[in-house]
Amino acid sequence: MKKIFLFLIMIIVLGLSIVYMFLFTKFGNDKMASYIENKVNSGQEVKLKVNDFTLTSNHLSFDASINDNSEINISGDLSIFKKTVDLKYDIKINDLSTLRNLTNQDFKGPLFTNGIFTGNDKEAIIQGTSNIANSQTKYYFNMENYEARNINIQMKNAKIEDLLTLLNKPLYVKGDLNVIADIKNANLSKLDGMVITKITNAKIDNDILNKELNQSLATAINFQGDMNAILTPNKAEIKSNLTSPIAEIFMNRTTVDLSTKNIKSDYKIDVKNLAKLEGIISKKLNGQFLTNGNFKIVDKTVQIEGDSNILEGITKYSAEFVNSTPTAMKLAIESAKLEKLLQVLNEPIYATGDLNILANIKSANIDKLDGDVNTRISNGLIIDKVASVVFNQNLTEKINFDLNIDTNLVEKQAISKANIETSIGNLSTQNTVYNVKEATLNSDYLLNIPSLEKLKDILKMNLKGKLDIKGELSDKESAFAILGKADTLNGTLDFNLKNNKLNANLKNIDVQELCAMLDYSKIFDSKANFVFDYDLSTKRGVLDGKLINGHFAENNFVNIIKHLSKLDLTQEQYETFDINTKIDNRVLTSNVIMKSKNTQIDIKDSMLDLEKNLTDTKINVNIKDKTFGLGLKGDTSMPKISFDAKDLKEQIEKQIEKKKDKIQQKLNKFLGEN
Repeated sequence: MKKIFLFLIMIIVLGLSIVYMFLFTKFGNDKMASYIENKVNSGQEVKLKVNDFTLTSNHLSFDASINDNSEINISGDLSIFKKTVDLKYDIKINDLSTLRNLTNQDFKGPLFTNGIFTGNDKEAIIQGTSNIANSQTKYYFNMENYEARNINIQMKNAKIEDLLTLLNKPLYVKGDLNVIADIKNANLSKLDGMVITKITNAKIDNDILNKELNQSLATAINFQGDMNAILTPNKAEIKSNLTSPIAEIFMNRTTVDLSTKNIKSDYKIDVKNLAKLEGIISKKLNGQFLTNGNFKIVDKTVQIEGDSNILEGITKYSAEFVNSTPTAMKLAIESAKLEKLLQVLNEPIYATGDLNILANIKSANIDKLDGDVNTRISNGLIIDKVASVVFNQNLTEKINFDLNIDTNLVEKQAISKANIETSIGNLSTQNTVYNVKEATLNSDYLLNIPSLEKLKDILKMNLKGKLDIKGELSDKESAFAILGKADTLNGTLDFNLKNNKLNANLKNIDVQELCAMLDYSKIFDSKANFVFDYDLSTKRGVLDGKLINGHFAENNFVNIIKHLSKLDLTQEQYETFDINTKIDNRVLTSNVIMKSKNTQIDIKDSMLDLEKNLTDTKINVNIKDKTFGLGLKGDTSMPKISFDAKDLKEQIEKQIEKKKDKIQQKLNKFLGEN
């Protein structure tokens, strides 16, 4: 037993001797220095050189260089057995990126710091200074059982761009940062302290921000901000504000649950001049915008609710976001003004009215859309003078209107039922489908115009009667189309508009009804077919018509011909009556051919200028074996009349001599009306 005891003592002494030799002798220190170099440099870009490593039972000296331009120096008293330290350190790292493989952090830029580390395993102090982010920083940490309890940091004039460099982030903001942190107890359950942060002279670098976030900011944005945080057990209460020439953002009470990371806060956003947002949103707005509300963040869900005065009404809203994607929204706009909306959107105020919108979107996921939206404009009024300029019209009367749209959101689609009632007509749809995912639109429609006379300013024509058109419209892959049908003029109207190309067909219509609609005298009675092709972009087109088995009605023109030729045109049946008109803006050039058993009437290259109210028309009339011509030229309300009637010269001279005044009176009356 004695031999075993002596053997164990020898083993312990030998072990301690070996440990001492490797830890506290020059031989051991050299081996340790070599080991540290090899461990750090193995497979790394960094090259660590240990210039001095001295470890004794009561002293430590460590001096090393990194890539020949960074230094780490630690020296002082160290007692391994008593677990006490009294060290000084001086660290100068010129580029933190060289330590990436050691720190497992993607830091960049320089870091210089020096200070003291003193204490034991129960309580210790780390205190020093640093130039982090080009600042003047002082720090103090009181450690208990190797955990920080008391923390004091004073950072003065740190550069935000240098902090971004340190964190290896794009330099999209420049400015100064000052931080004061005084934490008396850093234990989360006993947290006690305060943090004051101030940002000054800050400016966003538009070029970098636009590139990194795929934005198009054009306006330079300067800002400054303050944040005061009070720390209590498991909680931080923060008051903060951010001000700039564009907007001011205030959060008077933000509560952060440090154990769950949940956040609750109020907010106020004040934009005194919306026009200053143009460089941010690429759209000029007018007026001001103020909104107040609250938000909370729980896990990855953000919930927001608030109200605003944006449209001079009562606006309330709420929204929910999960992983930054909107999932549900509510919006209520009551007693807002349409004219205010136009003003905010920088549009001419061509209409006024009361605007109300109620939206309840239960699911904003496009594939699972669910909700409803009601939009209503009441007491609407189109301001004729402004609308005339905006829409290139010549309105002389105000137009009243009311609009109601009910929209139901279903999977990938918004399905609406709409109705607009105006003083000139009504438009309604029963099934308007907008595919949100494909951005396509399909809709039915019914257009009811009870009095065509009220369209005079819009169509620049005098029309009479009424018209109801129903059809469909679509907008898909940049192809816009409208199809329409109407029972009118005792016949039918069919038309289709594809982008700018309009094609219309009038079939089996009553010509006398057409004359009545056009507010012309009923000079001809027949059925007719018309084909109309027109390009809205070039304002050019063609109108082809064919009148079927027609005859003249009793009128002044017929009476004049009867006096001149002794032939009653009302008894002539015109089996051929063809019209071809070329349209160039508001100038019409027409050719007409009319044939009956005893007559033929030709009109070639007749010109009618609807803009200037001018005409230049030549009519050639063949009656049996007689031929004469009639010319109309000048103002359409009172054109100059000329005759070319060699074959009827003798009869005309007798008639003119006998009833000169009466004939002229009838000619002027008839031609003036037509």
